[in-house]
Amino acid sequence: MYTPATSRHFSKQVDESGAVYYVLDTHVAPQQQGFYFVNSCMSDDGRYLWFYTFYPPAQHRTLGVVDFETDEVCNFPGCLHECGPIVDAEGNCWYCDLNNLYKRSPDPAVPTQIVQPLPAELSENGAALLRAPACHLTFSPDKKQVFFDSISSAGYKMGVMDLDTGKYTEWCRAEYYRNHGQYNPVHPGIALTAEDFGAPYDRSRGTAGIHCDENGIFQRLWVVREDGTQYVIPPLDGMRATHEWWSADGSKVYYCRYEPANVPCGHRNNGVCCYDIFTGEHRLVAPVAAWHGFTTADEQLVVYDENAGFYRGCESRVGLYNVKTGKQVYIVTLNEAMAPPEKPSQYHLDPHPRFNANEKYIVFTSVKNGDPQVAVAFTEDILPLTE
Repeated sequence: MYTPATSRHFSKQVDESGAVYYVLDTHVAPQQQGFYFVNSCMSDDGRYLWFYTFYPPAQHRTLGVVDFETDEVCNFPGCLHECGPIVDAEGNCWYCDLNNLYKRSPDPAVPTQIVQPLPAELSENGAALLRAPACHLTFSPDKKQVFFDSISSAGYKMGVMDLDTGKYTEWCRAEYYRNHGQYNPVHPGIALTAEDFGAPYDRSRGTAGIHCDENGIFQRLWVVREDGTQYVIPPLDGMRATHEWWSADGSKVYYCRYEPANVPCGHRNNGVCCYDIFTGEHRLVAPVAAWHGFTTADEQLVVYDENAGFYRGCESRVGLYNVKTGKQVYIVTLNEAMAPPEKPSQYHLDPHPRFNANEKYIVFTSVKNGDPQVAVAFTEDILPLTE
């Protein structure tokens, strides 16, 4: 099987730090980008690598895939999705539009499958306008359900749909804009959601920002349960929290911490923290300026990105932090800006690094010739630079 190092579609890049990574040079669409960091974008065996495709000036995104067995790159322009897709262990990509949940085989000869129509409950049985079924698709631990943090003109609702029957079960609702919903990877009946900035339907109510409660606790991190209960995780040391994810064992919520100030999310970031939902232990794990991040299953490596002043298309970095040694290295010391600050990109062009294919690879978005590119590094190549 080919790899990014041997595929004819990738070129080797060597950062000034000495880190090596590989960029997908073959374009099947005008612009291409790695997945958002919450979800896997590769099959477990590393054969298939999925990525987003864009067709400026259209705002929508579709899907492409690299097959490292055949060394071919395919484009699926019909796979328009309204929430972050997820790739299962075998390499199938699951995604939603405003009507259905789909499963797309990486084999272009296999038709796209409609798994289930979206539940009518997401639009209050037609009484409300559905804006998004979910922020990202995530599976229940047994892979029999998907979690929906849906947004409609009626508000914000969290629940699950059974993949076999299409039955929807509502868990709870939120008063303010929530997104980034993630089903716990191990423990059934638990999910993570996040209050966020910028929903236009909250702005109309005069509530465009993330709230603090009467005690000054930042209301970003919400754990929700199937019995309808939900609670906030207070960020460590009275700080602010952003861009969260579950540990592989489902016991901890990880997030990027930043200083409380009247600045947009992503500025003054100063560490990756974790909170144990069962013991209440709360600690700083990586003292790096993380914007987004992700951890290995043993929680000893943190891959992350940074920005130099947030806007869409801003300059950025991608790094790896070794918890055991306390050392870090930049995989990409500088991703040049892809848009000027006075005219931000309409696309979500942050690097969003994540471990994939049983942690063999780190996949992220890099910049080459001024455009976003899908990039892949071998974890085993970067690790020695942190030891």
